[in-house]
Order: sequence, then C-alpha cells, then structure tokens
Amino acid sequence: MKNTEDQRAFFEAAKQWRAIFDAIPESLCLIDDKLTILRCNSSMAELLGKSFKDIIGEKLDRFKTEIDLSGLVSQLIKKMSVGSGRVTEVINSKNNWYEVTLHPVIEKVEKPARSLLIIRNITHLKEMERGLTETHERLKKAFHGTVNALATTIEKRDPFTAGHERRVAQIAQALAISLDMDSERVEGILVAGLLHDVGKIVVPAEILSKPGTLNSHEYNIVKSHPAAGYEILKKVEFPWPVADIVLQHHERLNGTGYPNKLTKEKIIFEARIIAVADVVEAMLSKRPYRKAKTVNQMISELQEQKGILFDEKVVDACICLFVENNFKLE
Repeated sequence: MKNTEDQRAFFEAAKQWRAIFDAIPESLCLIDDKLTILRCNSSMAELLGKSFKDIIGEKLDRFKTEIDLSGLVSQLIKKMSVGSGRVTEVINSKNNWYEVTLHPVIEKVEKPARSLLIIRNITHLKEMERGLTETHERLKKAFHGTVNALATTIEKRDPFTAGHERRVAQIAQALAISLDMDSERVEGILVAGLLHDVGKIVVPAEILSKPGTLNSHEYNIVKSHPAAGYEILKKVEFPWPVADIVLQHHERLNGTGYPNKLTKEKIIFEARIIAVADVVEAMLSKRPYRKAKTVNQMISELQEQKGILFDEKVVDACICLFVENNFKLE
C-alpha cells in the first residue's frame, strides 16, 4: 500500500515538474558534452520545430534554426571549460536578439558532463533599450541647446567679450581630453565652461561694456559674479559639480583669488582647468583697451604663474596643446 502511495506521489511530482518546466517561456534543454539533447521544454521544441520524440537523443546540429546553435554552443562549452561557471552570449539573427546561456549541471554521480542550455528572446528589451537611448539623446541635445542659449544670452550683455564663454569651453574641453579625463567629466567641464560667467547677469550692463579700466567699486561688483553664478546654478541637478566649478573658477592656488581665497587642493580640479582656459582665452582675445597677446606671450605668462596661481599639470597640458598640437580657437 505504502509503495503504491509513494509511486503515486512520485508520478504526481514528476507531472507537476513537467508542467512547470514547460511553462517557462525561455527555451531550455539539457545537453551532454557531445551536444546530445537529453531533455527539453515546450519552448525549445517550438524553437527547433520538432516534437519531443524527434528531439530527445538527437544532436543539436541536426536542427536548423535562425541561430547556429551547434556552433554557438560549442564555443560556449570551450569558454565554460576555461572558467568554472555559466557563460552567456548575446547575438543578433534576422532582426531578433537572443541571450544564449550555458550553465554547468553538477551531479554527484559521475556522468558525461551535462549543461543546461537557456535561450531567451530579448528583442523587446533591445527595442526598449534603443528607445531609451534615443530619448536620452534627444534630452541631451535639448539640454545642451538650453545651455548654449543661456551662454549666448550672457555674451550678448557684454559686446567686448562676445564668444568668450564658447571659447573658454572649447579650451577647457581640449585640456580635459589631453589630461585623460573620462568622457563624463569632459562633458561636465564643457558645460561649466559655457556657464562659468552666468553670474555676470547680475552685473550692470554699463560696467560690463565699459571700454576703459574699472574703478575699485566697479571691479568689486564684477568680482561678485562667481558667487552669483553659484546661487543661480546650485539648485540645478547637474550630474557634475557645475555650480562649484563656477564658484571657484577665479580662485588661485596661492589664495589670492576670489570669492573665498581658496588654496591648492581646496580648489576642485575642474575649476583649475576652467581658470586656465578663462585666462588663456582672455589673453588671446583683443580688448578695447589692449591688443590680443600672441601665443608665445600667453605661454610665457602661464609659465611665470605655474604652481603659483595655476595648476602645474593644467598649465603643462595647455602649453602642449598650443605648441605641440597647434591648437586653434574656432
């Protein structure tokens, strides 16, 4: 009686297992190291286009699908033999994407090596990924358009420095690239370069457009622009420290800068890059009260202040940029 009940329980459990196995949407099959199919679920039978009786005991290379299963699984077996765990490949075939995984099956009884082959159609996920990427690119383009529009608005208030923000951003970006900074930080420096003088929006236009030398009162008003820029930008959730860069771009290593007289490492590296780019652009540009300096004159002045006002690495990168790489402002 007990044996009959045990058998009934065993068959019921096997039936439940089979139902669960067949309900799994991924295509599954158990194979040995000779690529012989030992078991498979309904999804795999559908993929292979055959019934269970025509699949079990046969080798993978007998079945033609839009994926070269035999060749791919052979490659996965080789990769798995090098490592100790599952291996996965993502492939594209006839506009469909598949994630193909081979997972070793560890058994106590010694048998030929067995692996579970899992095939998952991820075409819909790839389509979602492509859609998200396109949306991200559109948002990124809109973001940079907004930043450029704001930079242009700032420049229009000061006719003597038209294009200054754009050129500072151009130099700063080139410096960041030459200093081997990662692409994310380079993009942040580009944005900070375009916005570094946003605080000048609070400076009266008559001071900005004054052709002669500023008096001490006027100069103090101009010196307020980094802090004003910080207040404008600090609540914007940039993925980079743009507000801090803007606040610190007039700080100097020896503490003679403004607004907070920061020294050395207290000044973030991005701000040190913008500081050099800002000064270089100003020296190379013509002003109503002076001529533009030559590249050699600019380099000479940078060399004199290297390690005193400006970061040594940034100055060296800047000199290399203009001398060895023949960098030209657009």
